[in-house]
Amino acid sequence: MPPFTLLPGTPSDLDEMTSIWVQAMDRDPFWKTWMGTMTETQIIEWTRENLRYRIVTGIELGVMQTWKMVDESNSKIAAWTGLSLPWPETLTDEERASLISSWSPPEGGNWSIRNWYVDNVTPMVGAAGYDRSKHFLRQGSMVLPSYQRLGLMTLLTEKCNSIADAHGAPTYVNARPGAAKMFYSQGFEVASVRDAELGEFDEGLRE
Repeated sequence: MPPFTLLPGTPSDLDEMTSIWVQAMDRDPFWKTWMGTMTETQIIEWTRENLRYRIVTGIELGVMQTWKMVDESNSKIAAWTGLSLPWPETLTDEERASLISSWSPPEGGNWSIRNWYVDNVTPMVGAAGYDRSKHFLRQGSMVLPSYQRLGLMTLLTEKCNSIADAHGAPTYVNARPGAAKMFYSQGFEVASVRDAELGEFDEGLRE
């Protein structure tokens, strides 16, 4: 295993982090169904714009951080995660609006899947008690396929937990089942579970 370095992310990482997101999600049936018939170029451009608030705007406003594991042998990002910090009251309405993404797909994308996610998954942390003026929220956790199962996301989670612990506030996360074991090992507890019952799409999502 090559040596890795844990570093804070910067807005200039947007393109590379977007590429990692798309590659990591490429075999995910939920994501693939959401993308519908979108082209690869559409998916990359759309994902980049929907991640901009996390990787660029949020960092510039001081309310989000990204952390990355860099492979020292080639200087490439192997894994990254985002962390939303407590929002200060000084944020303007315009700034707050810039920190939210609709994840609305362009032509070819699957609106039914998008709407199910926004209606069922997005509200889960709020229902569990998350208050963005007081608490931390994980904002995506992605590992390049060739670097998976090396414990990189565990290291990133330990870093994020240390930040929240120093602040004396909990961290919330909407986690997929495949990541649950890692989050359990890092002290997270289950607040609620949402099954993806998607009617006509269920059969395709099981493939």
